[in-house]
Amino acid sequence: MAPEVALDAIPEVGDTQLTIIDPMCGSGTVLGVAVARGHNAVGEDIDPLAVMMSTLAVSPINASALEAAAHKVVQQARRSEGVPAWGDDAETNRFVDFWFGQIQKRQLIALTHAISQIEDDVERLALRVALSRIIVTKSPKASLAADTSHSRPHRVKETSDYDVIAGFAQSVTELTRTLVRRQIRGVAQVALGDARVLSSVDDASADIAVTSPPYLNALDYLRGHRLALVWFGYRIAELRTRRADSIGAERGRSDDAPAVVMEMVDVIKRSAANPDALRIPMLERFALDCVGFALQLRRTLKPGATAVLVVGNSTLRGNYIQNDLIARRAMEHAGFHYQSQKEREIPPSQRYMAINTSDKASSMAKRMRTEVVLTMGR
Repeated sequence: MAPEVALDAIPEVGDTQLTIIDPMCGSGTVLGVAVARGHNAVGEDIDPLAVMMSTLAVSPINASALEAAAHKVVQQARRSEGVPAWGDDAETNRFVDFWFGQIQKRQLIALTHAISQIEDDVERLALRVALSRIIVTKSPKASLAADTSHSRPHRVKETSDYDVIAGFAQSVTELTRTLVRRQIRGVAQVALGDARVLSSVDDASADIAVTSPPYLNALDYLRGHRLALVWFGYRIAELRTRRADSIGAERGRSDDAPAVVMEMVDVIKRSAANPDALRIPMLERFALDCVGFALQLRRTLKPGATAVLVVGNSTLRGNYIQNDLIARRAMEHAGFHYQSQKEREIPPSQRYMAINTSDKASSMAKRMRTEVVLTMGR
């Protein structure tokens, strides 16, 4: 989510405090803008690390207390080893042994065990997010992997001399600087959930929705985030299930698609350069998921409310996929009416991809070339 899009969509608070929702809230950009401008906000995400980051983004915190908690954790981690957060789960242990060096594994176990004993919920959350920042990275730090932050992790080292505890202490310092610059004038709540259910939002309770739904062949954030989440007690089997059920996942449907979905898929097929190469069950599943979150937006938004969707278009097997067209059709099916849209090209240097390339002909450059800001009325 580009911050300027959220700033354009969310007004400064006036006589009435609004409720802003983001059902796929990611790292919390929309929620942060909403509370900074004096509104209330509700966010959900299927990715546990996204929920952690979003929750921290809108939670007041005392910087001095956080620094003291971090010092306590570092001292404890240097004295004692702790126990693995995933318990005795063999699959998760194999996963950790592959992606982390033995020295770093011992340090991470000690740190996460010490963090788990911090009593204050927000301080404990902030320390976990700080730790994730040295795991979910572009270049190897706590792990042996590169491009973890780009959702395409691959192991590039056999051993490492990285000092996890020192890196954690530095990460806390950097994160604290960011947190103290925030303005929090409203109240936000964030939940682990599914945009196709949106269980944390009441009927007709929200004034504006601003969100960036995943696009087909989407960046698989959970693939990289697993490397951090295992240290907070998540097991690989659970995370595998979440990945497979995410919107935009590369998985097809096994049952017959409803008529509205088939109509949306036919539109994509007619515009495809090579329709025979399309994975139709995957398209059907993505279209049905879009209908699902569109219906939830209609349920939760007040009559007359506005929904702003930032939709990335993509390339799949040589075919340019208009995800914005799928999103618009899904929203119209749910009862929304079209208001406006604008397309913005994403600069190559700002694409959140594993490989940064200036070659416009490359498959990586074509995969996410533009995004559409689509405004729909309830």
